[in-house]
Amino acid sequence: MSHRCDSPKRQKTEPEPVDEVLPEQSASHLSSTTPFPLHEKTTFSPPTSRLSSKRSSSPTRETPIILRSAWPPVVVEGLNGLKVAPPMHVERLGDLLADGVDSHFIPKGLEHVIKSDPDVGYQVIKPADYDSGDIRSADELTALWETVKNLFLNARDCKDCNRDENAWCNDVLQPLIHLVMRIYGNKQWWFQSVQSQSINPAYLSAIPGPTPNDANCLKLVDRKIDYALSYSHRHPAYSSLYSRLTAANKEEVSHSHDTFTKRTALFSGFEVKPAYGVHAEAELQMSIWIAAALCKKQQLASTAQLLFEPAAMVEPAFTVIGHEHYVYYAYPQNELVAGRSGVHVLGPDSDRFEKLGTDSIRGIFRLVRLYGNLLQYGTDDGEDGYWGGFLGVVLEKLASTSPV
Repeated sequence: MSHRCDSPKRQKTEPEPVDEVLPEQSASHLSSTTPFPLHEKTTFSPPTSRLSSKRSSSPTRETPIILRSAWPPVVVEGLNGLKVAPPMHVERLGDLLADGVDSHFIPKGLEHVIKSDPDVGYQVIKPADYDSGDIRSADELTALWETVKNLFLNARDCKDCNRDENAWCNDVLQPLIHLVMRIYGNKQWWFQSVQSQSINPAYLSAIPGPTPNDANCLKLVDRKIDYALSYSHRHPAYSSLYSRLTAANKEEVSHSHDTFTKRTALFSGFEVKPAYGVHAEAELQMSIWIAAALCKKQQLASTAQLLFEPAAMVEPAFTVIGHEHYVYYAYPQNELVAGRSGVHVLGPDSDRFEKLGTDSIRGIFRLVRLYGNLLQYGTDDGEDGYWGGFLGVVLEKLASTSPV
């Protein structure tokens, strides 16, 4: 498993540095009916943090509008009020993730211990929350309870003691997802810290950023997130696939610039803020990350010469602000803005998932079910699953091609 380093966390309101982008690298790898007109005088400028130590303006106020006008555009908007209903694939994914999140998610065998454990105090549990069909042994239930109780106590301390982002990551989200992986993951997943990793500039959106010396200069919109799920290279099936991809000279399968991660298939993403963090900023960081991920995956599908309906590539992503967890859906969309194709990010889905959080035992068990559904969707090899319906198909085709 990947662990966070002990170094101080980055200042997330600063633009992140990226490697040099060559003039011939198009900022738009998404198909577009009106691609950005690059020419020999067009240049890219790195984010300002690479040019100056002066603190830049926060992305919270400016980036939503900028992203809408970028190449390719990234549009973030709520589900309610959309002029056109979300695609069927988005609706189906939302229903799949919500399955069992509102009922029968706590083993019935834990009812007495939840009510009697003085460490967690009074807890509101509805009768329909308990699952009478859970057949875990007493030892399994004891181990489960100890983990959930510690999660609750850690989250409470983080909130009451006004702890920072690292604490919420290390003491709450990491153990939560690791618990989910033990229950639902079948050793297929890594929960990977990507907070120190740059996005490959080829998959970032660009905006006009003229300078006194270059009127055609473009500025890349780059932000990082904290975690992503990856298909574990230690799992036999994925290890074999990665080996075959390398043999076919198609080993770079993610949008990360990191030496290891760019050779690892990624899924979803999590941006974490402390309880006093800014939700809008987390949403923007997540949106930039997931848009770049989808841009890369569209390129992989194109290289494999496989056609997919853009909405079939829908991928969930998450923001976490203290106790509260929010669900989003991202997918490529043709003619998203003024005839230009880009990535549509919808959410948070606050109607299917009312008040998801770690501030109660009940809330933690709901999150375990939600993220369990997420892992199952990511590895589902059926036609409606993410692996069997899209990513696995693409990677297998790439692995079977002759080296270029």
